[in-house]
Amino acid sequence: MQFKFLMAVAALFGLVVAAGAALATAPDFLDRGARLSHESTASRPVAPGDRPLVGLRRSLVSFYEAEVEVADQSAATRRSAARVGLERVLIRLSGTAPLPAEPVLLEALGQPERYYDRYLFVADDRLKLFFTPSALLELIDQAKLPLWPLRRPPAIAWLALEANGVRQIVRGGHPLALALVAEAGRRGFEARLPLMDLRDQLRVQPAVVWGRSSLVLAEASRRYGAAAVLIGRLRHGAGLPHGAGLPHGAGGSWSGEFAYWQGSDEFTLQVNNLDLSQAGAAGAGFLASAMASHDAIPWRPTEPRSLVVGGIASPLHYGGLLRYLAGLEYLKAVVVAGLDHDRLDIEVSTRAETGRLLSLLEADGRLAGPTPGAPANHLTWRGADLDRPLASQTVDTP
Repeated sequence: MQFKFLMAVAALFGLVVAAGAALATAPDFLDRGARLSHESTASRPVAPGDRPLVGLRRSLVSFYEAEVEVADQSAATRRSAARVGLERVLIRLSGTAPLPAEPVLLEALGQPERYYDRYLFVADDRLKLFFTPSALLELIDQAKLPLWPLRRPPAIAWLALEANGVRQIVRGGHPLALALVAEAGRRGFEARLPLMDLRDQLRVQPAVVWGRSSLVLAEASRRYGAAAVLIGRLRHGAGLPHGAGLPHGAGGSWSGEFAYWQGSDEFTLQVNNLDLSQAGAAGAGFLASAMASHDAIPWRPTEPRSLVVGGIASPLHYGGLLRYLAGLEYLKAVVVAGLDHDRLDIEVSTRAETGRLLSLLEADGRLAGPTPGAPANHLTWRGADLDRPLASQTVDTP
């Protein structure tokens, strides 16, 4: 009875939650909601750690943080590094590289201190900046940039090298792999390398990667839970002594191509005369741009979308649902418009079209799709178990 009364009060007054805000759970969720309804989106930052990258991987930086090399700790150096950091974070969030020369972006890059709320020097030669999520999302909207949703599936990279007629599949720990994984982390997604254990070796030989055998590689990639597949083929440019095999360092000149597959999309990138570290970074940058072209939400004016969410059986469910929706970067505002027993009528403001919005919400796993015969926008709350991995993040190891 008490819950029904609280829900009725919430429906009467409405509850507006701007994206990036965090709601307290019951019993004070109604009071907090009233306060939130009077705050502007840009004034409510979320702690950088509130939106971790895929799978809570420690090797990946936060979406809203940047670490930049510096020569000293002067104010001028800090300002210059902050500009670099802001550019990196905008590229990470939008998937757009390089950034377009839009006046609103040029102005922002000229005043980067408006977009971060704290910084610290790591040792003597690195500056770490913590940018305000709501301010960055507002800037992306003003600049009409795409928005690459932060819940990003991992990619698997099958990389083959050839030198002096010898071919080899690259494993983790190789300079090419290290550079690719590091740059992927900076761009905001996880790149995985195959284990190349007995199971992989029986399926995938160097000739399979070199020949880009799609059927074999697609099947071999399933165990890694990757939605995107990167194939790299690089040949050493200089002749090596006969029988010397492949060089182990990152030096030398390498040329070849990277190919990207995701669904029916396929893109290629030619690289020439790069060392392995440069090639790895180039491959990860190419992969990030290709994945973003497939997954990013294009800019369009924000419009209201209606959702009906069932399964709200307690104030904890109510608070959990709203806290979850508040953390979604592609929702600019959330309004609770009414209730009927365990069902909430919700209106969200978003740039995503209805079909894409529902696809994103269902893929995240917290909201179940409609039951047979129900309208497409009728969802069911599964709970706020935010720490469980998505099915696409599970690695099937022997």
